[in-house]
Amino acid sequence: MKKKLAEETERTLKARNKLKKRLGLIEDKVTDAALEKKTDEIHRWISKHANDRVVLKKKSISLFDSNKNAAKMSSKLQKMADALDKDR
Repeated sequence: MKKKLAEETERTLKARNKLKKRLGLIEDKVTDAALEKKTDEIHRWISKHANDRVVLKKKSISLFDSNKNAAKMSSKLQKMADALDKDR
């Protein structure tokens, strides 16, 4: 059985309509031409800042020591785990 919701106030309806209108205006601005223009801007930015880039082929990136060792558990988490073990 579906619960009956209270009707929206006039203020809420006004705010909802205002947001719908604003979202509609934003969606209208998203066109193929606008996306193409933004893509070109991003490519130009990347090219302009290419000299600041770090070459990853020369560096090694690893998470948690190449996933061989997990990160240490925090003391707060350890206390919670101990409390749960005691409850078993």
